[in-house]
Amino acid sequence: MKAEKKENMVKIRAQKKFMGKSNRVNKINFVVLFAGLLLMVFGMKEIGNYIIWACMFVFFVTTLSGILASGSLRKQR
Repeated sequence: MKAEKKENMVKIRAQKKFMGKSNRVNKINFVVLFAGLLLMVFGMKEIGNYIIWACMFVFFVTTLSGILASGSLRKQR
């Protein structure tokens, strides 16, 4: 029983670490998204548009991976 509980704790720690990294990526992504919006406002629409689309893709991927990680965390409990 103790070995199984220890194994579960290791898995939970790994998933929490992953979620922390995902949250950091999302914060950085919002800053870059804001920079893309500023570029669009100041007249560099072409560059700003590419940055915004790249940020939306990164945000989608990190959100989806976070949802999958939290779902597997709930299954273990």
